[in-house]
Amino acid sequence: MIQTREIPFDEVETIAADLGITLPIEQTHAWMDYEATIPGRTPWGAVALERDGATLAVAAFADYETHGYHFLRSHHGPAWATVPTEVDEREAMEAILSYVRSKDPRIAFIRLSVMADLDICRPTLSSIPYDHTVIIDLAGGADEIMSRMKPRGRRDVRKALRESPAECADETEEASASFEEYYDVMRETGERDGFVPAPISDYEDMLRILGPDHARVFAGRVDGRVVTWSIVTIYGGRAVRYYGASRNDTMRSHVTDKLVYTECDELSRRGCADYDMMAIGSDFSPKLMGLNEFKTKFTKEVTEVAPDRDLPVKSGFYGILAKAKSVVQARRDAAEKAADKARREAPRDDLVPVILGGDIGTYALGREFHEAYHVKSICVSSGAIGAIRHSSIFRIEQVGSFAADEVLACVRRIAEASPESHVVLMANTDRLIEVLETIHEDLPENVVCPLPNREVFDLMSDKMTFSELCRGHGLDTPETELVRLGQPGKVAPSAIGFPCVAKPSCSADYAPFLNKGFKKVYYVHDQAQLDDLWRRLVEAGFLGDFLVQELIEGDDTYMDSMTIYMGSDGKAHMLGAAQVLLEDHAPTMLGNPVAMIVRPMPELWEKAEALLADAGYRGFANFDIKRDPKTGRTLFLEVNPRIGRNSYYNCAAGVNPMRALVTDAVDGKGGRCFKADDHVLYTLVPTDLLKTYVRDPELAAEVETLIAEGHVADPQRYDADKGPRRMIDVELTERNQVRKFAQYYPKPTETSF
Repeated sequence: MIQTREIPFDEVETIAADLGITLPIEQTHAWMDYEATIPGRTPWGAVALERDGATLAVAAFADYETHGYHFLRSHHGPAWATVPTEVDEREAMEAILSYVRSKDPRIAFIRLSVMADLDICRPTLSSIPYDHTVIIDLAGGADEIMSRMKPRGRRDVRKALRESPAECADETEEASASFEEYYDVMRETGERDGFVPAPISDYEDMLRILGPDHARVFAGRVDGRVVTWSIVTIYGGRAVRYYGASRNDTMRSHVTDKLVYTECDELSRRGCADYDMMAIGSDFSPKLMGLNEFKTKFTKEVTEVAPDRDLPVKSGFYGILAKAKSVVQARRDAAEKAADKARREAPRDDLVPVILGGDIGTYALGREFHEAYHVKSICVSSGAIGAIRHSSIFRIEQVGSFAADEVLACVRRIAEASPESHVVLMANTDRLIEVLETIHEDLPENVVCPLPNREVFDLMSDKMTFSELCRGHGLDTPETELVRLGQPGKVAPSAIGFPCVAKPSCSADYAPFLNKGFKKVYYVHDQAQLDDLWRRLVEAGFLGDFLVQELIEGDDTYMDSMTIYMGSDGKAHMLGAAQVLLEDHAPTMLGNPVAMIVRPMPELWEKAEALLADAGYRGFANFDIKRDPKTGRTLFLEVNPRIGRNSYYNCAAGVNPMRALVTDAVDGKGGRCFKADDHVLYTLVPTDLLKTYVRDPELAAEVETLIAEGHVADPQRYDADKGPRRMIDVELTERNQVRKFAQYYPKPTETSF
């Protein structure tokens, strides 16, 4: 059994050195001297944890007096010589508990770092514990440090070194002489992020007592003014970014990226082996998720650490404290809920949605922004549909074309007109997403445009590489051949049996040819028809790649759609899925769903999220899936690197995608994954039309029930936007749908072609 041996504070560092323990600075005598300067804190004592005469760990404690009671705090303690087992930690906690009870009857509980979720420990009453952090390897100097970052980290640091106006340097001497200028930045940070900074004396005492060997201040200045800074502690070859602050007006100028890189370089020169960025969010600590986007880009791996937990000494009294906390928390939650409701009902005046396009998919995004934040969207278009032109929730910015330079100029004008606002830039077609990828690096600082990086975008946009990724994650795909029309010579006959399907490998490259009479997807009966298609494409000037795929039979009702939003932390923040009832059959719109029933798909969600996470995907992704009626296989056909034309089905099913986007990409919060799982019929066509095309009796009955119960959603029909001129446009659009189906798909078929 593990036992405790009382030791002097000075002995903690000696024992740790003998055992090869990298001691956290909070376990040192100097830190205890610093703790003694803070009202209500007193160095209490230290112990060695031993088993059979061998020392396993050390722990130093400070007495915290608050609200009339005392508890002990051992920051990052115990410090273990080797990774402890759950049995080790249990025995250690029991030994410490027995020791404290015998020595000091005043202590209500002990706060320590414990990896295992022991039944004798409790979640902390106060503070926000964390179980993951980012530790940057400082070996090899600046270039090697950068080489070990994620691609996003290297990109942001290089951009900062190239463009940031900040001058970054070690300012320990200046900050030790006067901390007032730095503290003013911390005040501004606290006002922005909702916390009250510690008194300035805490920072001054920390620098004075730890001294320049153990505490350094780094700062970034623009025109001589401090705009970002950090206090970094150093002990035993490990540096820790203990405090940091930045001004609001330079947050988007990459000044902090430049500062962190400067810190890494300087700390490496000082002989530090690694640099702990101190705390990121996880399922254990979701409130810290807002830290992840910034911190995790500096290394490819995160590190698991033992989180703080409370070890009750006076169980009855601790129970009273826990109950009091729950009452206070319930009141706080109720107040936050009321405040959140008020915020939701008030227009978000710092938000300017800008949507490229002009079709029903554009209208759906504008409606989602309006429902979520009561704001008007700006539609950047060369010709919007009537439902947008006559809408009260849109303002139109006309452009002559969607050429990249013209779009960039328009977005810059909008951003300059609202310099204090977050301009959220979106698009919802392959061609326009390609435009955004092209201009992404040149957007103004106040523009938020959540897209996967170019490498990931190209990987996902290519249907052939997408198939390979799917197979690597246990997702089935149709048998596929790649045809390179740009290569010389005649295309070899297809080995895939007829009838089959032919479609472009990359939709964005093919988009201009839709206006030349070509289709999105071809149903091919024989080799002669396929050869004729290749000839016509080459004659029209298309020299890209095409795919030939096995035909998966089944009408439109065998299609599924899935929408995922991958947040800045690399995890899904929104999941939605629906069974298609009917697709558009006009040649240039083929395959776009016009009616769906929302259905949760947990198993497919999990696999698709893993695929996106492994690829480093960020932003919205929309998957096309088909179920084979003959074999029961579920096949992933493609992924669109955008939210999808029918994004409103998620909103209708209880999850507004724009809330997921803004909470993550604008507010830097979130982490919780919302699932659109309300049972609802989504439709862009008159419900009577569905009776002709939904042939399965059970599915038809389900549609009838949803209609009878009023669980029907049409993004075009919005009570807050019911101007008579716009509603005429909606009625005409729906009548046109009936006409189109009569022309292009008068009767359902077994293959939907």
